[in-house]
Amino acid sequence: MKTLEPAEQQFFHVEWESTLKCNLDCSYCGDGHDNTQPHPSLNKCLETVDFIFEYVSLYLDTYPNNSDKVMKHVNLNVYGGESLFHPQILDILKYIKEKRKEYDFSVAISTITNAVVGKKHWKKIIPNLDHITVSYHAESTPKQKTIVKNNILHLQENKKNFQVSCMMHPRHWEECVDMVEWCREHEIKVIPRQIDSKWSDFRFNYTEEQKNWLYGTCDNCPKTKILDKLSYVLKNGIDLSSKVRECCGRVPFYIDENYDSTTTVVENKFKGWNCSVNRFFLYIRQTTGQVFTNKDCRQNLENKIGPLGYLNNTDEILENTRQKIKNKEDFIKCQKTSCWCGMCAPKSKDSDVFKKIMEKYQDD
Repeated sequence: MKTLEPAEQQFFHVEWESTLKCNLDCSYCGDGHDNTQPHPSLNKCLETVDFIFEYVSLYLDTYPNNSDKVMKHVNLNVYGGESLFHPQILDILKYIKEKRKEYDFSVAISTITNAVVGKKHWKKIIPNLDHITVSYHAESTPKQKTIVKNNILHLQENKKNFQVSCMMHPRHWEECVDMVEWCREHEIKVIPRQIDSKWSDFRFNYTEEQKNWLYGTCDNCPKTKILDKLSYVLKNGIDLSSKVRECCGRVPFYIDENYDSTTTVVENKFKGWNCSVNRFFLYIRQTTGQVFTNKDCRQNLENKIGPLGYLNNTDEILENTRQKIKNKEDFIKCQKTSCWCGMCAPKSKDSDVFKKIMEKYQDD
């Protein structure tokens, strides 16, 4: 594999971590929640919304019109922690709805939520969202799981655009499989998701049987080798996150420039590759003020692991990005050993092939 390009139209993904407070404490969450942190103020959040629109417009202005490869559209994911517990979440969502009227590109307001939300609050929030991803977590309590299922059924009854992302915990495997089956029985879109983790964290390694349930047998899945068998003995499982992955939305990929066929599961090793992740992603941590190109790779335009800048100096971020685009220096060379979020950004091992691919995603 020397190239990776999505077979579906691309658009811009904004991941805005608006608060770190959460009502769950999942073992695989890492730095995704921190209940010692206060909710960011409403004014700071609204300033961030203004910056987001200014930033994405820099890139969307370079997108070609009426392209079958890329659309002038932004998915603004307001999440946490658990963003729906921010005391001013309704004000924030309503501000975004008004703000998007000022721009000539479309903006969908979405959230990733654990859906452990009271019925009254849920009913107030849902009309202000265009898309909802309910993230199901097996480590929650029986009462919380009942609330989640009821809220999912409410979305279905009200014909909302939503899906369920079931985090497939290898140590709560049967329960996760049952949840997937429950969704399918109710004709609810569900995506079983592998849990990504650092190589040194063995708690979320999968058995061979679990790996096959997730991905079946495919040409791009990791093969069970002697090293894998030894790994299973030593660590009780296979570290899928360092070997293979599919797109979070199950977007199919072309894996060569000839576009002969597509696959959804690929080996996620792209160190040294040319990548366009910054042209399709933005990640903001409101509580720290950090602004990154992407949630997982977090590479900046200087080809280093680190933020683009900080929310207290957004003018500098905007000007630097503007100059990089003008000078055609707004691409990165991958510095990471494994790719997670951002896999769907077009990329190539060969610089010339990469430039040829990206011609389709840029206006002349």
